[in-house]
Amino acid sequence: MELIGNGLNRGSHMYFYTPSQTAKRLLYYPIAAGEFYCNAEYNVVRDNYNSILAIYVLDGNITMIQDGAEFNAQKNELLLVDCYKPHRYFTDTDAHTVWVHFDGNNSKEWFDEITAQKSKKIKCTRQTADCIFNMITYIKLNHNEYDISNDLYFLLCIVSKKDEFNQTSRKMNSIETAKNFITANYDKNISIKDIAGAAHMSSSYFSKIFKETTDFSPYDYLLAIRLDKAKELLQQTDNSIESIAYKTGFNSVSNFVFFFKKQMGISPLKFRNIRF
Repeated sequence: MELIGNGLNRGSHMYFYTPSQTAKRLLYYPIAAGEFYCNAEYNVVRDNYNSILAIYVLDGNITMIQDGAEFNAQKNELLLVDCYKPHRYFTDTDAHTVWVHFDGNNSKEWFDEITAQKSKKIKCTRQTADCIFNMITYIKLNHNEYDISNDLYFLLCIVSKKDEFNQTSRKMNSIETAKNFITANYDKNISIKDIAGAAHMSSSYFSKIFKETTDFSPYDYLLAIRLDKAKELLQQTDNSIESIAYKTGFNSVSNFVFFFKKQMGISPLKFRNIRF
């Protein structure tokens, strides 16, 4: 529906969404979403509106106050608001925003994790706004609620990414170089020193940055690549377990079987017999 007045200019619109009981039990779901063109009279004060609110600023600025702290979001920044608690947000100028109130699944845990690691104000790419625009369209067209839930999950993932504007491009390029080196050499006897050298970093600094960026230690990432390649060979070839172990960089069959069972919970042979 289109809105005007109360601090909103012509072109502002919002839509409500009522989730099914299944969505409430299993999925992420929006409660309301919209696109607002705000003026200096725009001011929202609430004790609660049981949901998490994501406001992406396309132009202008929005200020949010909660728990005694003030956050001012400018163009291409996202505000996250815990609407289960008292809050206020407003603008003292013109502002163009897209926003979504959402809940479900473990939304509050996502909010707590993101705001603890980053802030309630986050620099984001236009991709974040596009996610919200998609949800607005889905709600308007009464799309399948699983599609809507998927978009909300994707929104949370891209906002959570540790490489979103908080790493220099040089570091990110180095990490990508390291990941490419691992992918190209997983079948060889490579060390953390070798990988760090490909990224032109010291081993200790590289390990720290790699973990911060990917949530994997370099060794765990290498192990994951080796195991994924082993799964492909188990499904696509008749090669022996021993042959696959050595083809994927493990130094012994027992080592390969140990790590495979640790990750998958079953032996390589049992995995081979699974049909996909």
